[in-house]
Amino acid sequence: MNKDKIRSVVVDDVDMMRATLKKVLDNFPNIEIVGEASDYESARDVINKTTPDLVFLDIDLNGITSIDLLNEISCNPKIIFITSHPDFAIKAFELNAVDYIMKPISGERLRKAIDRITADIEVPAGAEGEAMSGFSEADDDRFTPDQIILLNFDNKMNFIKIRDINYIEAFGNYTKVYLNDGKLSITYNSIKSWDARLPEDVFIQIHRSTIVNLLNVTKIEKWTNDTGRLFLKGIEKPFEISRSYFFQIKKKYKV
Repeated sequence: MNKDKIRSVVVDDVDMMRATLKKVLDNFPNIEIVGEASDYESARDVINKTTPDLVFLDIDLNGITSIDLLNEISCNPKIIFITSHPDFAIKAFELNAVDYIMKPISGERLRKAIDRITADIEVPAGAEGEAMSGFSEADDDRFTPDQIILLNFDNKMNFIKIRDINYIEAFGNYTKVYLNDGKLSITYNSIKSWDARLPEDVFIQIHRSTIVNLLNVTKIEKWTNDTGRLFLKGIEKPFEISRSYFFQIKKKYKV
């Protein structure tokens, strides 16, 4: 976003929260507050009137979910959700919101989100720190199957063993990490960085957007146009193996 000021609207049904957020935003000289709203209707009106670059949007506006508001505005601002409700995080990801910040607001977390907007880097909602987690890409050592890392599930941090990861899918600049028990974590790490860190004797990449745990593979079969299909324990739907990865898998594992 090549401009000195990011024209912004603050939407929250609690007066104190709007005041607190505006006070925090005073520390960001590139943020210009051009409007605020306390309910669904006034939020729609002020956004349509001011056509801001950015909206700080509470999920729950007096019992009405503000996500539907995005279908009723005439402009296309970037959205940072600020909320007490973790339940809508996945939906926010699908809407390509910049971030999904849980209350109480972290100034550092907010800074990272605003920095992404300033740099005009479009990323799905979610974030580092308390809402999203992963590993340091500065470390080149591979994990071991029994190594323990910290991931976020349902807004709570949990220690998990690497071998308990069932598969990983690309999600924009983020990744969805599914455990053997079906739990899902969204991390800030890319498929490429996961592939560089996971143990090669346990995990394989089968597509540019997918990595699976070999220990959970029940069947691999040839499919159309030299591609393949892979089946994992407990998951009915097969995973696509792209042509190039299918060739590599056959070359490496076929006896």
